[in-house]
Amino acid sequence: MTRSLRIARPDGAEIAAEVIGDAGHPFVLLIAGGESSMDWWRPTFCRRIADRGFRVVRYDQRGMGETTLGPAGSRHDGLPVAVGDVIAVLDAFEARTARLVGFSAGGWVAQLTALDHPERVDTLTLVSTSPTMFEADDDLPEAIPRMQRAWASPVPDPDWSDPGAVIEHHVAIDRDYAGDEFDEEHDRAIWTDTVRRSPDMHRDEGGADVVDEAPRWRERLGRLDVPTEIVHGTADPVFPIGNGEALARDIPGARLTRVPGGGHELPPSAWSAVVDAVARPIG
Repeated sequence: MTRSLRIARPDGAEIAAEVIGDAGHPFVLLIAGGESSMDWWRPTFCRRIADRGFRVVRYDQRGMGETTLGPAGSRHDGLPVAVGDVIAVLDAFEARTARLVGFSAGGWVAQLTALDHPERVDTLTLVSTSPTMFEADDDLPEAIPRMQRAWASPVPDPDWSDPGAVIEHHVAIDRDYAGDEFDEEHDRAIWTDTVRRSPDMHRDEGGADVVDEAPRWRERLGRLDVPTEIVHGTADPVFPIGNGEALARDIPGARLTRVPGGGHELPPSAWSAVVDAVARPIG
């Protein structure tokens, strides 16, 4: 069973979300990285979690897919806003608690949600993320040189009126985020669905008017009292594996699963590791 909702937020944004799975099953909430649509979590991946006895919720991040940023002058973004969106999505589906799965920046959101709203979180699964934003903590390895060069010399903009060009533009960017291998077919499917649902990619909306800053939270991680699984690729070019290892040290009882050759991505070859982590029995 699949059901979709549109969730109004106080600043005028509207979040597009959907749930997959049978009523009465415990919830799993998937929190994608920044500027990602719900299409990043492929339907087959969601169904694999649902088949383990869960209801799976996915949603478009602000300004992606069918989630709007809201009217000009009131557009908000930032980690505190993203945490508020998580709670709003849970409330909309009447999910008292959920297992949270956060990828990349979505992992930051998941950590902050567990710290600030522990009563809403059953478990954490943190994928390809880190215990800070981009602060240069001495024990956290920085993005590899290839990634830093890609950020310094971004791919030129496509013809935004040409959906095919927009898809290829994003696929070209994502190559640099891959690990030992790039699953181009998988990545293209993500962007094909995203662009189909939002052809203009919200380019007429502009950016956020206010970005709410989040304070450091790493020093609070030792207080987390929630079962935590960490899944991290050994070839992640954005957050090298040392970031996942640091999370495993910082969070009491956390378990780290390494994905050999995995990058800053979630291709089908890495699904089993994540699904097993999400579905692991509590206690």
